[in-house]
Amino acid sequence: MTLLNIGLVVLATLLGVVLLFWCLLRYALPWWLKRKLAALAAMPQTGIAARITLVPDVTPFGRPETETTIALMRDAGFFEVGRYAVPEMPGMRLWAAHHPGDGLAAAVYDHTTMPSFFDVVRVAEDHSTCTVSTNPIHDPDNVPPGSRCIADPALSPMQALAMIRAETHVTPQLHVDAGNFEPVFIELYARSIDHILGRGVPDAEKMREVGERVAAATGEPMPQLDDRQMAMAVDMQRASRLAALEEAIIDRFLQSGQVDAREWERLRDRVSVVHDLLSREDAADLARSRTDWEAAQALVDAALSHALSPSETFDRVSASLPEAQRVRVIGEVDHPLYAQILVTG
Repeated sequence: MTLLNIGLVVLATLLGVVLLFWCLLRYALPWWLKRKLAALAAMPQTGIAARITLVPDVTPFGRPETETTIALMRDAGFFEVGRYAVPEMPGMRLWAAHHPGDGLAAAVYDHTTMPSFFDVVRVAEDHSTCTVSTNPIHDPDNVPPGSRCIADPALSPMQALAMIRAETHVTPQLHVDAGNFEPVFIELYARSIDHILGRGVPDAEKMREVGERVAAATGEPMPQLDDRQMAMAVDMQRASRLAALEEAIIDRFLQSGQVDAREWERLRDRVSVVHDLLSREDAADLARSRTDWEAAQALVDAALSHALSPSETFDRVSASLPEAQRVRVIGEVDHPLYAQILVTG
């Protein structure tokens, strides 16, 4: 769910991606055209949250339909776990619940921009999910492999519960309750956003498609951008996604135990990552970051003359340098995608 099938609308898609697109299309771009990209970088809420936290928050929800949906969730047998804000996503709050009889998780989402909706989720031991959602902007492309989602904004909580009970599942279920809801939610979000970030940057056609879905859900007309403005939006989205992807890669690296906490504190300000969603030029520049920039230009040009991937370009340039001038590789991960972690300074 967004909460747990999290690949779907995941708080990631919902805000990190969809609302980012919406802000870019509706507000950021016109401003950018006047103020330039460097100034836009200082604007709040333009980034994608690679990881999230849940902070208890008992402030009344902003949308009247949220409490109505919560009452229907209770009637369907769901028990409240808590009410939370998500600091990494300003404006996002949620009601979290579990179903003791079925071991299911559920969330009702309340956001300042989007209509309220809910997810009911069965979580497997391998963290794959089966979700029934009323998310009005569900995107099937954002569902991680091995997970599935049924999305219908017209469903009631009772109907959603019946539908998820009717779904067959092979992998043993992870029962969600008040004790494990928070860590399960946070990990499912991480897995979903990893999937989204690892797929690359959406093109102009995809961004317009998302904008149209958001416009339909909110009743707000979609701003019309010319090709030049849309190209700017795509570039901004690429920069935001690459920053979030690097954060996600480093988080997976730290979880892997390849470096201890003391060593990480010593290295963290000099760490970069290389992967195949970078440009080949950026990968080459990482490889020569510890040598004389101009002196290494011929090596870079030679590597770029071959049809290599960014990671292969990095390896080619690095192998061509004297060992003392090579960037140190301190580890690698396979998720969100294959990447090497580097010490560049």
